[in-house]
Amino acid sequence: MLGSLTDLILWDNQLSGFTPKELGNCTSLQTLALYANTLVGPIPVELTNLKFLKKLYLYRNQLNGTVPRQIGNMSMVTEIDFSENYLTGEIPVELGQIKGLSLLYLFQNQLTGVIPNEISSLRNLTKLDLSINKLTGSIPSAVVGGVSLILIVVILYFMRRPVETVPSLQDDDVSISESDIYFRPKEGFTFQDLVEATHHFHESYAVGRGACGTVYKAVMHSGQVIAVKKLSSNREGSNIENSFRAEILTLGNIRHRNIVKLYGFCYHQGSNLLLYEYMTKGSLGELLHGPSCDLDWPTRFTIALGAAEGLAYLHHDCRPSIIHRDIKSNNILLDDKFEAHVGDFGLAKVVDLPYSKSMSAVAGSYGYIAPEYAYTLKVTEKCDIYSYGVVLLELLTGRTPVQPLEQGGDLVTWVKQYIRGHSLTSGVLDRRLDLEDQRIIDHMITVMKIALVCTSISPLDRPSMREVVLMLIESNEQQGNFIAVPENDLPPRHEDDDAP
Repeated sequence: MLGSLTDLILWDNQLSGFTPKELGNCTSLQTLALYANTLVGPIPVELTNLKFLKKLYLYRNQLNGTVPRQIGNMSMVTEIDFSENYLTGEIPVELGQIKGLSLLYLFQNQLTGVIPNEISSLRNLTKLDLSINKLTGSIPSAVVGGVSLILIVVILYFMRRPVETVPSLQDDDVSISESDIYFRPKEGFTFQDLVEATHHFHESYAVGRGACGTVYKAVMHSGQVIAVKKLSSNREGSNIENSFRAEILTLGNIRHRNIVKLYGFCYHQGSNLLLYEYMTKGSLGELLHGPSCDLDWPTRFTIALGAAEGLAYLHHDCRPSIIHRDIKSNNILLDDKFEAHVGDFGLAKVVDLPYSKSMSAVAGSYGYIAPEYAYTLKVTEKCDIYSYGVVLLELLTGRTPVQPLEQGGDLVTWVKQYIRGHSLTSGVLDRRLDLEDQRIIDHMITVMKIALVCTSISPLDRPSMREVVLMLIESNEQQGNFIAVPENDLPPRHEDDDAP
């Protein structure tokens, strides 16, 4: 009856009971998405009859039993996600027969045994997550040595060991033990090198602090400078592990000149380390709100455009899309040319736009949180756009996102109250800038209008990040090109765009 059906999408509903084995009769099926329901029982072996299936998503259910060994017969499958279930038994060696497999997520189950060597033969595999299981043994060296950082294979059951057995990192204990999980960067430095470069993560090497940990500056023997983010001990709860995992799963998959680059990561005796490219100018927040700020308007606009392009890449060019959830001036890092790099992906979520994702609690930073997120707990890309609008207002006014209560309590409210009383004039702009140049004032007021539409109360009234990039580029052209925008900075068209 459903022999011609090619895509069956029923995710995020309240489906219960067993997965219908009759789905194995839908011989033309190419996508089967039943994730985020409450399905129980084993994975039907009949699903392995779907010879044309390319994407099989059963994650975030209550499935149990083993992964069917007949899964190796599904020769067309490219993506398999069985994560966040209660699957037991060993990872079937037959997975090695699916030569086109590019994504395999089995994390957060109860799988046992070793990682099959056969997985090493999957040359197209770029995303592999086996974390939070009960796996033992060693990681097949072809797996780690033959692929790039995109291969997520290294957070095994060690991160779920009882906290009392996990020792803290001591000055005299820096050797790599069997319980360490380490992804060495291509540059070849080791964990021991990191310890030496930071003098055992001494306070004097700290260059930044956040809710989850501390960032250190490390100069390696080669002269290369990297930033080492040392997350707090596992003793402080699962949020640290979630942050560690979120950064790897997002930054490990993306490359863009306006996104901070992740070089590698390490789990060592209760310490989670993330290794990034070092940003010589620090964060935008530190520069903009520090004791002395000499950022002129063209530089500020360059930063605004770079950050917008990084966000547009996350929202529109990643598949599935990535919502950052913590866009703020302190998470926009600057290199020696003041090029913006979006950083800190500890709260990031992967979402199939235009859909939303429900959270259990509000996360983010005061002054940047979109109003609808605060009362619905549903996160969409529009939440990032609101936060980006606040950053634009910071660049324009020089003020911090949190304002005195008598002035509204936040920057968005202060700006809107000021405009209601004075109209959109130069009085709202940062007086540290050259406001004698009418061309600068006109351009800043144009960008102010973009910031105001980004911070609209209704998310439906906010533009997409691709539209924001276009508006910024057009504002630059209209005012005589304050900065040179390369032609390749124009947002690319995609298959889902309207035809010209």
